[in-house]
Amino acid sequence: MMRKTVQTVVVWGAIAASLLLTSQAFSQETLTVRVGMQAVGTFSWVVHAMEYFGIDDELGLNIEGITYATKQATEIALRAGEVDVTVDDFVGVVLMRGRGLPVQAIYPYGKAVGGVVVPVDSDVQTLEDLRGKTIAAASLDDKSLLILRALTSTQYDFDPQVDGETLAAGPWLMAGLMDNGEIDVAIPYWHYVARMTGTGRFRDVMMVTDMLDQLGLSTDLPILVVVGHEATDSEVLTTFIEALQMTTAAMVADSDDGIWASILENELYTLPDPSVFPEVRARWEAGLPEVWDQELIDGLVDLVEGLVEVAGAEIVGIERIDPEAFTTAYLP
Repeated sequence: MMRKTVQTVVVWGAIAASLLLTSQAFSQETLTVRVGMQAVGTFSWVVHAMEYFGIDDELGLNIEGITYATKQATEIALRAGEVDVTVDDFVGVVLMRGRGLPVQAIYPYGKAVGGVVVPVDSDVQTLEDLRGKTIAAASLDDKSLLILRALTSTQYDFDPQVDGETLAAGPWLMAGLMDNGEIDVAIPYWHYVARMTGTGRFRDVMMVTDMLDQLGLSTDLPILVVVGHEATDSEVLTTFIEALQMTTAAMVADSDDGIWASILENELYTLPDPSVFPEVRARWEAGLPEVWDQELIDGLVDLVEGLVEVAGAEIVGIERIDPEAFTTAYLP
């Protein structure tokens, strides 16, 4: 009888242990984050790399990546509760809250590593030489253009939109427009800066981070931020930020370029000339955030005040920053 009792205890102990392990595994599997990505955005690189390096499994994170054609479609998905996190610019998250979306910027995604680009033989050597020039930006409310206007207006006594001409153009068209003499200067998205300078036909006059420095602001200010839906479980958001930190570190440390080859192979980024991809990678790495704290959030408030003073709230998109739009509460 004693032997049977011992056997029964052992069997039930094994069953209990098995159930506990199953419960833990199930708990990990249900720690799901739905990630909204734009079709041409670099956010897909990082989400892909989380799986490439196995960081999602390491943290027990089930990532459901959903790709949307436009920024507006991603916002609709947030409103509908289809996604938990996405990436937008720092003004975008304030605008979304103003439209009633319960979202916050929970972590910086990318610093201001765009720049002012000219042909290598251009007579433009400094920002002072931009007076009277024709400048193309991705849009007239592009943050890099607004920061440039704030700097030249306050320190060089001219506004390139008033003392010259500014126009909107697709970043993929800017090289051709300069070749044809239709524009003198381009302010494309950061990765197009790298693509253009990587050919050797163009050069970077000044990076936006240097403009921020001349304005007396932190060069760590993020242009892009990770936006989280407030209805998402806090553990999910914190774990996602941890995964983001671990993944970007692994991408930087990838000495055999495996992840970067995988990004191209999976057509997460396409280039007419793949030889310039190292330039794109270097610029991406330069834009990685190093800190996220209240001082940085206060810096964004100061930046918006300066941009509104120069360009007006209608162009900037907001009159001021809602401090509740940014939080450090989900840091690991």
